Amino acid sequence: MVTGRSSTKKTGLLYRVQELLKKAGVESIVFDRVIPNPISTHVDEAAELARRENVDFVVGLGGGSAIDSAKAIAMTAKSGGKYWDYVPAVGGGKKPSGALPIVAIPTTHGTGTEADPYAVITNPETKEKQGIGYDVLFPKFSIVDPEVMVTLPQNQTVYTSMDAFYHSIEAFLNVRAQPYSDVLALDSMRRVVTYLPIAYENLQDLEARTQLAWASTEAGITETLTGVIANHALEHGLSGFYPEVPHGLGLCILGPYLFEYILDHAYERLAIVGREVFGVYESNDRKAAELAVKKLRDFQSLFGVNKKLRELGVKEEDIPKMAETAYRMMKGVIDVTPGNLSVEDLEEIYRRAY
Repeated sequence: MVTGRSSTKKTGLLYRVQELLKKAGVESIVFDRVIPNPISTHVDEAAELARRENVDFVVGLGGGSAIDSAKAIAMTAKSGGKYWDYVPAVGGGKKPSGALPIVAIPTTHGTGTEADPYAVITNPETKEKQGIGYDVLFPKFSIVDPEVMVTLPQNQTVYTSMDAFYHSIEAFLNVRAQPYSDVLALDSMRRVVTYLPIAYENLQDLEARTQLAWASTEAGITETLTGVIANHALEHGLSGFYPEVPHGLGLCILGPYLFEYILDHAYERLAIVGREVFGVYESNDRKAAELAVKKLRDFQSLFGVNKKLRELGVKEEDIPKMAETAYRMMKGVIDVTPGNLSVEDLEEIYRRAY
């Protein structure tokens, strides 16, 4: 069982799952060192533990960090070597031979990792943060239970919900967007815009949690079908260097600046978001797109996430290296972003957000 350092213990969920396994005659061991923006050294440590203990399957219990770690551990334990061997940008193209079966039990409504074949891990030595995607990382099954999400604190309720929102809007703007993904992306965005304010005011509202859980899973499926764009590259560049920055917060800060930057190449799709998600009444597509970005900022202002990078303690001199690392490690999602972005473009977006 892979989980974080405290939250599933405080809520009692870890012990509940252990007892359910015990009643089913299943022995379990716990790896509880996962941190936000999880790191490869912990993955390698846990994979070695899994091999030593002859583990049959891996349960990821917690938020995206715990479940992504569980996926990475299951793959590394089964395939051998170190986790970083399987990172395409730097691992020499080594493919995993398999993974231990993965069970996902998310306690947040944001990452969509319960419904996708991805895991995002950071190398703490090089500050490189990259997602990997292999079919063996799909969970064998996932238990999405909104009742275990009501303990999510207010700030994490926002960060995780907006993670789902950005998965969806980025999939919708992706140059490879397709009709099935579009339907899920628009529906997911609408659920976040409608129900996040309710959950924010009443953390115990189970209907709001249920709708946000649907938004997260829908967004996870859009990631699988279509995928994200450069906003996730920008955020990985940011939190690779500043791992204390929550992923969802980084997306909120950078996203509107990216959308303004690529507006000439994405205004028709952004106009649809404006009309169908934010209720914009404007027949001119470009104006509707501009209003969509404004409405997004207005929505984010309800939760205090329209910050500047300098407010987070980011050093301006780190921006070129952040841009270079984001481009090198996440070129795949940059290539499917409208506008044919370069390293210099990423640097300029960071500076505008600074």
